[in-house]
Amino acid sequence: MYIAIEKNSRGSLDMRLTAFNKLLLNAAKTSLPKEIVNVEIQTEITHDNLLYILVKIVLPKGILTAHVNEKKINQNIEQAAQQTLNLKPKNIAIAYSRN
Repeated sequence: MYIAIEKNSRGSLDMRLTAFNKLLLNAAKTSLPKEIVNVEIQTEITHDNLLYILVKIVLPKGILTAHVNEKKINQNIEQAAQQTLNLKPKNIAIAYSRN
């Protein structure tokens, strides 16, 4: 799997984020409980080369509480972004919803 990264005329990064999102999704899923299967990742790189990441977690209907280690999710995603793009994410947000 390749991630194509190019600099545009303004000098900011242009890339196709589908492969990068899959990489971050796998990094997030490794630190989630097995009951949680519905997870989405949205990323945005601004013109200043700032990386913003949103992790959407959908909690299953039958589970009232899920023990989610947000610190570990942040560490895994940050490590994957550092190793792949050599960019530290400016913000990693985690959002929850229920079916």
